[in-house]
Amino acid sequence: MLLILMMGNSCKTYKSLERIEPRTDSASLSEQLQKLKPGDLIQVFEKRGGIKVLEFVITEEGVLRGFEPKGPKDDLISIKLEDIAKVEVKKINAGKTLLVTGAVVASIYLVFFVIMLATLVEPL
Repeated sequence: MLLILMMGNSCKTYKSLERIEPRTDSASLSEQLQKLKPGDLIQVFEKRGGIKVLEFVITEEGVLRGFEPKGPKDDLISIKLEDIAKVEVKKINAGKTLLVTGAVVASIYLVFFVIMLATLVEPL
């Protein structure tokens, strides 16, 4: 059960927009935000230190707009781009997914091996 929970949680992580394809190291924030699609789950790091998790809606007129993921959809949150230090988007992390999947498969083989070994050994 623990392994199933680990697989579900580790497949997606937040990534900086600079690391999302197409990669852009020197692009402005407004150019990087064009990589987002409506519905993407994002973390917005504000310059004054706050962090907000939002479901992305749109960027228009120098303002990023989104909803709180579990909040009402009529409560639109707006953040000026000039107040944003960094934005990260939740995406599938292939490396972690492969690592956890490999660990689960290895665990299944280990349990099977231990059971087979236990059935072959005669009790004392």
